[in-house]
Amino acid sequence: MAPGLAEMKHIHFVYVTGDSYFDKTREEIRSKLGSIPHHLHIMPYVHNMPEVLAATSLIVNRAGASFLAEITSLGIPSILIPSPNVTNNHQEANARQLEKAGAAKVILEKDLTGDNLYQSIEQIMNDLKVQQLMSSHSKSLGKPDAANVIVEEMRRISKRS
Repeated sequence: MAPGLAEMKHIHFVYVTGDSYFDKTREEIRSKLGSIPHHLHIMPYVHNMPEVLAATSLIVNRAGASFLAEITSLGIPSILIPSPNVTNNHQEANARQLEKAGAAKVILEKDLTGDNLYQSIEQIMNDLKVQQLMSSHSKSLGKPDAANVIVEEMRRISKRS
């Protein structure tokens, strides 16, 4: 997959590995490409996630509910790889809801290959209409005012007591 991403010079990729996988991932990519291209950013952690998400055209991620709430409130299209190691396979259920709405493509971990992930990224990123449609569907699922709704409901409930 790395050689394909290296060729997509018009797209910046931010690959957040976590501390445990940072060195290994960076070295694997260097060994495949010789050097890390300027448009491929490998990071152990992102300290400015709101700014990164604001500039994101497509996200590849697990399918935890909190993160999906963030990306749908921003209308970010996604490729979701649900973790199979969670209670009641809830991440797949989360991901399938976004897929059903047209906001995401789902690739199960057991089916994941570098080739099919690259093809999915390429298919979405090279078709502006697909990106826009997925973004619109994602945004329609989002609840950007959720915190205010919760506060108002708490106020309403507390007045009854």
